[in-house]
Amino acid sequence: MRNRFSIELWFLISGPMIWLAHFLSIYTLNALRCARPQSWLAVTWMTLPVSSWMILLASVLALCAMAWVAIRQNRRTVSSGQSAFHAKLTSTLCLLSAMAVVWQTMPVFLVAECD
Repeated sequence: MRNRFSIELWFLISGPMIWLAHFLSIYTLNALRCARPQSWLAVTWMTLPVSSWMILLASVLALCAMAWVAIRQNRRTVSSGQSAFHAKLTSTLCLLSAMAVVWQTMPVFLVAECD
């Protein structure tokens, strides 16, 4: 049964959950790349290995998903005439999670892989 509390809760925790999925996926991907240096993940394409391109793709997808959640929650609260507190809280958590995603993606450009 979908009641208002469960919908609000899912929107509220979706930003940190997207960040968690991103965190686990990129560290697993990087671990596989470093554990098997002769795999297809190590093939260089446009000066970056394929694993780094996959990390960049995961980051873009995570940021888009967080933006979608924040916009969807804002529209939902406006259309139903509810208080904007939950929409602002969801947007804030999505913003913090987006900052974490960007922070985790920066080593792709700054650090050599598998050091």
